[in-house]
Amino acid sequence: MRQGFTLIELLVVTAIAAVLVGLLLPVLAKSREKAKQAACLSNLQQIAAATLQYAQDWDDTLPMSGYEALDAWGRPCFVSVGSAIYPFLGDKRVLTCPTEPNAYDTSSYAEAMGLTGGECGGGRGGGGSYALNSAVFVSGNAPHLGLSAQKPVKLTELKYASETVLGYDGNVAAGSQCGFSPFEPALEGRHIGSCNASFLDGHAKALPVLLSGCIAQNVNGKPLTENCLGRLSPYSRRCGQIAFVLCVHNFNGVVARDERGLCTMHLR
Repeated sequence: MRQGFTLIELLVVTAIAAVLVGLLLPVLAKSREKAKQAACLSNLQQIAAATLQYAQDWDDTLPMSGYEALDAWGRPCFVSVGSAIYPFLGDKRVLTCPTEPNAYDTSSYAEAMGLTGGECGGGRGGGGSYALNSAVFVSGNAPHLGLSAQKPVKLTELKYASETVLGYDGNVAAGSQCGFSPFEPALEGRHIGSCNASFLDGHAKALPVLLSGCIAQNVNGKPLTENCLGRLSPYSRRCGQIAFVLCVHNFNGVVARDERGLCTMHLR
């Protein structure tokens, strides 16, 4: 009667187990990322819903991208969109993507630029995951960040709400590299080559992205790989122009229509 396995048999079993693990791990990792992508998509839908609720309470006026104020200690600080819509969210975790909850840190950047209170009410070390359409969320008065106040956008000004992006998986670029301007949003394809985006009618979906090969920096000095939208969209052409944008690396613009079809423009 056999008492056990031979060395050869053990080696064969070990090799088979290693091959199976090697085959299953990528599948499990992909499944986990799909679950995170679904949670992220839900977050963006909730942010869109909260933004629309905010607008309803403020005569159809959308919140600004941010402005300077004073905190409880009299220090200058930065009021973000997240702070403005927080009463309609109730949970700050909705403002971060589970795949990359700390893509950038606006509070630390604000402190470095002279706003000693950082992000108003956000505390130190607050991470962020989502970029905003700066043509929809126009800037308020924030001289430390080089931002001048503009007239807020109203929902009634947006004719193609289902096509106009509100927020998306993204980062904030430091500028001067890969064609980015200082404090410009940048889309990121962090979900297996796709970027989640929400729209001004409240829906959200995943969009394909491609890597350009260019590496920039974000506002915290971290490497920022430029991602380009992987298909044609209204954001691929500016209204009044014929040529398409070669690399759409963010969603900045309000969707409109000219004689050539859907395109994007800035209201301010």
